[in-house]
Amino acid sequence: MSAGGYLVLPTGIAVDAAGQLFVADSDAFDRHGGIIRIDPTTGAQFPASRDGYFFDPQSLVIGSNGVMFVADPNAFGGDPAGGVIAVNPATGAQAVVSAAGNSTRPVGIALAGKRFPSTVFVTDRENLLVVAVNTQSGAQRVVSSGGLFANPIGIAMTTSGDIFVADADAFPTYDGGIIRVDPRTGRQTVVSSGGAFISPVSVAIGADGNLLVVDYFGLVVVNPRTGRQTFAAWDVLGGAVGLFHPWGIAVVPGKRAPGRVPPGRGALSDPQAELSCLRLTRAPAPPASS
Repeated sequence: MSAGGYLVLPTGIAVDAAGQLFVADSDAFDRHGGIIRIDPTTGAQFPASRDGYFFDPQSLVIGSNGVMFVADPNAFGGDPAGGVIAVNPATGAQAVVSAAGNSTRPVGIALAGKRFPSTVFVTDRENLLVVAVNTQSGAQRVVSSGGLFANPIGIAMTTSGDIFVADADAFPTYDGGIIRVDPRTGRQTVVSSGGAFISPVSVAIGADGNLLVVDYFGLVVVNPRTGRQTFAAWDVLGGAVGLFHPWGIAVVPGKRAPGRVPPGRGALSDPQAELSCLRLTRAPAPPASS
């Protein structure tokens, strides 16, 4: 879909209502980091927001009004700590939503939806937290801490209100897994672990309700009720299918617009596969077992 250009270390990725891709790149623009817009039809790249408060933007989500919310664990020069930054989609202007407080190193971010208006949820991998952040006031509330968490990175929320966290190092084997968090009580439960997982770093909700989990070597579909894992795409012999070390994932929302990525399809950011964004169309045949 797109490679090189402004991309240096693309991690977070989101799709707006028009089907345009927005990528958080922590090393773009002379290592200051920023947001890059990518036209999925042509692959053309455009700076969406750069410099300002950014220091290490890791992930982003796009609200219903098009405003982007960016988790940067080292924003504001890395001292005192990171925070959540709002970006105007038309001008690229940045505004501080929340800084320091309970979440000093936010890396993953998810929209809360109608059940929790004006709220985003962030993961803090350093402090082992899920924190709710009010996008209007900046107020923070610790939702869940410690427990099963070892390295919580990716986060997604369903319309029914369940939070799913991709933890890269959870559980005794350190292979990580998916943990469900109750947004009201903070209770953690295991959804899926072991199996295909090596280091799950990102999660999204598919159109069918399944979880799309980005692992360090591929993409795994997880049934949120049974925990059953199914390969969708993976690294084969050093990236023969296009993936090398995928990191971010976004599901295209809404109806298909002419010349846009079809809804229900995914887009992946891969910081080491020729620094690219990849359109996910169909699962290739699985590799033969040795």
